[in-house]
Amino acid sequence: MAVIKIAIYQKNLHKRISPEEISKIQQSKAHFLILPEGFPHFFQSESPESATKHEKEYQDHLLEISESFPGVILGGSHYRKNEQGQLVSVLPIVQSLVLVDFYEKKSPSSLNEPGVTPGKTESIFIMGGLRFGLLVGEDLENKSIWDEFKKEDIEIIFYLSSADQKRSYEEDLTFFESLAKEKSVHIIRVCGPSEGKPARSLYASPSGINWKVGKIEEDKDVLKTLSVNVMRSYLL
Repeated sequence: MAVIKIAIYQKNLHKRISPEEISKIQQSKAHFLILPEGFPHFFQSESPESATKHEKEYQDHLLEISESFPGVILGGSHYRKNEQGQLVSVLPIVQSLVLVDFYEKKSPSSLNEPGVTPGKTESIFIMGGLRFGLLVGEDLENKSIWDEFKKEDIEIIFYLSSADQKRSYEEDLTFFESLAKEKSVHIIRVCGPSEGKPARSLYASPSGINWKVGKIEEDKDVLKTLSVNVMRSYLL
């Protein structure tokens, strides 16, 4: 068994991470930092297509964090044109001042992400000695990804999302508690508050809800370091 330290930052999507906040992240001594879907989103864009012009600024902000934080940074997400010239929503993976890879969202929202193409990258990665699965937003409902996780015996999943407006705070907890038990996985979910939408970051394991933001914290920035025990996924 190995204990992995994971810092999750429920962070307002439209606000930069300040030098003081970066210092707190560094002090967490976490192996991983997880940022929400849609972070950073500093520029108002009319469409995902027009948002691609801010790609470098968003990546530079993550590299700025990586100057002080030696662990693996997952997230948040932004839009870019991939090597095939397709418009995709990507989760950048950064470590040691290097943009290592991208996870491309497999199930973009046709309503909220017009013109965005379903991603083709792998959903399973190995970084920092840990083998894990990634989900962004509507990927949670993608059966083929879950089938792959089961086949590959994935134990820990990082889920970057925004809160489901259709579920209440309590219903959200019940949903993720049931999902983690059903799939026998650890789900680390991180959201970011934005324009009045609630953020409900949490950690669900097969034994239940291990940590959650409080109901009064749905609109707050919350930095939390979790210790997660993994049995099968640690490679070092």
